[in-house]
Amino acid sequence: MNMIKSAIIALACSLSGMAFSHGSHTPVSPAEALNIAKYVAVKLSEEDRGMGFGKLDESWNSIPEDNINLDKTGPGFYIVTIENGREERTLYVLMSNTGEVYDANFSGKFEGVE
Repeated sequence: MNMIKSAIIALACSLSGMAFSHGSHTPVSPAEALNIAKYVAVKLSEEDRGMGFGKLDESWNSIPEDNINLDKTGPGFYIVTIENGREERTLYVLMSNTGEVYDANFSGKFEGVE
């Protein structure tokens, strides 16, 4: 069952087009995943990376560390939440356990991820 989930995630992520390249071949720690997600929020506030929601407001550059949390882990992936109190929105970042960012959105739903 876990292999099926992993295959579905890999397929969905390969079809989504990767906007960021942070991946290595070794797993990143949950703390490193939080740092990568913060980097993603900063980059998305600097330019539209084709994620479907355009360029984020500059307020995403200065999110407090307490507002960045590991939401979910699974076989081969992390989902990190970044809460922006100023906008009252939460950005969800899906990445592999090696730090490769696959997708980001405001719904927290990613195709192929339960």
